[in-house]
Amino acid sequence: MLSSNDPQNSFWTDSELSSYLNEGVRLYFLECVQVNEGYFTTTADLDITANTETIALPSDCFQIKNVWKSVTNGYIILPYRNTLTEGYSTQGGTSSEAYLPFYYFQGNNLVLRPTPNFSQTAGIRIEYIQFPDQMIYGGDQLNAQISPVFKQLLVMYAVYKAKLRESMVNGVVMHKIPEENLNTIYTQFKDTLQRRSKNPTYIVPFNPETENY
Repeated sequence: MLSSNDPQNSFWTDSELSSYLNEGVRLYFLECVQVNEGYFTTTADLDITANTETIALPSDCFQIKNVWKSVTNGYIILPYRNTLTEGYSTQGGTSSEAYLPFYYFQGNNLVLRPTPNFSQTAGIRIEYIQFPDQMIYGGDQLNAQISPVFKQLLVMYAVYKAKLRESMVNGVVMHKIPEENLNTIYTQFKDTLQRRSKNPTYIVPFNPETENY
């Protein structure tokens, strides 16, 4: 996808086109996150280690949505609590059923308070938003769960950026049609997010003093 059939006829390098694709990934990924539509959301199970309050988060973790503690026959949601004015115990519960901590973050670590006094494999389950994959090589693909319109939007964004550069270098407008196509696909992308998302839609109240008749 990144290379021309004849490299001698290519106006753009592979690395330049890759940078446009990755720029599009970063921009539109943030829009997906804002509406909480779930495309980049996944889960992971983390181990609890005795006498250790920190648990490393996955390297692709962008944002934690929920944290649960594993108990018999299910999971209990843990509360987030980040206070700098209180002491804490280093004597946590000695069993899975008795230990229900709160948590906060330290760098890319989850911190459990009080400190656990036991170990438990997969004792913590997290639901989190992944960083999107990077597009580096011609055959690279985004996360499998991404919708087709998202991928189409990234390609058109890269085409638009490439044609915009061509316009600037040659002094001839070449980017208008790609820009129009990008706007059309972007509208479809936004509609898809709104249909998929369960977030409430907030409407600014009508204010007759600011309306023009």
